[in-house]
Amino acid sequence: MYKKILLISSVLLTLSLVTIIFFNNVENKENNIISNINKNEQVINSNMITMMYETESGSGEYVETKDTTWPESGYIFNENLSGCENGGELEYNSINNTVNLLSNKSDQCYVYFDKYDGVWIDTVNITNVTGSSVILDVSATSENGNITTYYYSLNDSEYISISTNPIVIENLNQLTEYNIKIYAVDSTSARSNIYKLNVSTTDISAPVINSVEVSDITTSGFTLTVNATSDVEIERYYYIIESENISGTSINNSFSFTNLSSETIYNISVFIENIHGSFSNKYNVTVETENAIILADFIVGLYTSQGSNGIYYHTSSLSNSARDNSFRYSGLNPNNYVCFGTDTIPCPNDNLYQIIGVFDEQVKLIKSITLGDYVWDLNTSNIWSSSDIKEMLNTTFLNNFGNTWDSMISFHTWKSSREIEYESRTYTASQFYSIEEGSSNSINDNSKIGLMYVSDYGFAANPTYWTTNIESYDSIISENWLYSGLLEWTITPGWGDYFVFQIGADGALYVDNMWGYLNREFSTRPCFYLNSDVLYDSGDGSRENPFRIKIN
Repeated sequence: MYKKILLISSVLLTLSLVTIIFFNNVENKENNIISNINKNEQVINSNMITMMYETESGSGEYVETKDTTWPESGYIFNENLSGCENGGELEYNSINNTVNLLSNKSDQCYVYFDKYDGVWIDTVNITNVTGSSVILDVSATSENGNITTYYYSLNDSEYISISTNPIVIENLNQLTEYNIKIYAVDSTSARSNIYKLNVSTTDISAPVINSVEVSDITTSGFTLTVNATSDVEIERYYYIIESENISGTSINNSFSFTNLSSETIYNISVFIENIHGSFSNKYNVTVETENAIILADFIVGLYTSQGSNGIYYHTSSLSNSARDNSFRYSGLNPNNYVCFGTDTIPCPNDNLYQIIGVFDEQVKLIKSITLGDYVWDLNTSNIWSSSDIKEMLNTTFLNNFGNTWDSMISFHTWKSSREIEYESRTYTASQFYSIEEGSSNSINDNSKIGLMYVSDYGFAANPTYWTTNIESYDSIISENWLYSGLLEWTITPGWGDYFVFQIGADGALYVDNMWGYLNREFSTRPCFYLNSDVLYDSGDGSRENPFRIKIN
């Protein structure tokens, strides 16, 4: 507990009795409690002084005490209620920080003490003063609970409550002196002493944040742009996400947060500092990052029933299907376009790809227009892993994407069965798929870029024709979105060492039985699988508004 010192002296004059009682200044903690001094007992016992104790903290009810010494602890001198009956006056002396009780005759004086419940303001530090505001950092303690509320008064006006510390007092006048009183209340409703201080505002107002604009919201970040006014130059902007322990500063009024979590609400505090070290108020803004939509999930979500949005779910119950639980686009001109390799609007034709389907949570793309005419292999070998066309696609073509887009393409095991006989050209799509997937004589290759399988072309046709042998697909070109009108390579080899199937310019399936044809140039449309975590950004899949991939 803390103690006050009461100095009392009695001076007996010849003509009159003058009693002078000195109370130390009650405005600071170390001087607020009156303590016992033995020489003062005769003054108390003279019946000139009646001491009144408050019954409960904050009650305003007082009872007389018969104590013959000043209270050592637990009470605070109340200068407003203390006084004398017969003209005695209490006078505050600001020079020596005393209260003088003056009387020119015998007097009956009452000294009131407020009960103190263990809440105290030790110090109040002035941390920032401008022409329109002041920030006060209050150091307060409570022995019985936590400080919950602060109250402050300006020039003896009505008290204003605030739950935050430091206390920000705004809307002040420039070059004006303010007498400020502060007290604190804890969680037990106990009230502290009143702490007084004087503050004079400057001729420069604090900078003010008028608004904060949020833009470029993605799944992993957003940009904040501050609109502020200041009498002098703004030196720095501060941006804080306290919940994530993330902060940033900038000399510019824009700042971008990155590497955040998707579909998450972030509460950001923004404040600014001018060249004189004055800080603005904190401006709070709430931003929610976008939901991360996996592209594969988005495409699968377009399927509601067989054929909806041109998508067929190849389950074991779908007749003549691959039965591999893939989702494939079939029919004429489905909205399956994807812009890949650029974020340019509109998407250049060279960057348009189309979705063959979704396989094991990976989206498989094929270039919408041909890359050009290339030989399959100069050495006329139909082994994909060592072919010239595979080498070109996984170097020259792949390197054109750059790191950002390249990193979205998955390594994939391309199967290369060599057990498909010449007569296999009369197989249906499902028969081709069974051989391509199930061959024991397959030479597989793990790389990023490949070509379409014969079965991909077969299943791209309207399901009505899945019972038709692919050699006869020239009669259904209007029902197959993968038909390009050009003679082009597939990745599916034929029997022996020299044969690879091609899609003819008429839409039928061919396999040239003439030795050496693999070193001839046919149209080439690269295929690849996207990583399973590639995100959808926008677009409806039409050629004019293709699906866009989110770039983080």
